[in-house]
Amino acid sequence: MNEDVQVQSHWTVDETLRKVPQTAKVFIKYKTQCVGCFLQKFCKIKDVAEVYQVNLDEFLKSLNDKKGE
Repeated sequence: MNEDVQVQSHWTVDETLRKVPQTAKVFIKYKTQCVGCFLQKFCKIKDVAEVYQVNLDEFLKSLNDKKGE
């Protein structure tokens, strides 16, 4: 993945996991059930933050911090 690309709130969970597989750890850390969920092709990152009541900016920062691993 291009290091200049940032995970965006409008990306689906599936798109995020395909582009940056390391982010699976973040979804697990935040205790979401997104990894392996049949809805991951439809749920956007902003939806995950809303459903799991996490701060979107912090969640995006965590996802983007995982890019370099």
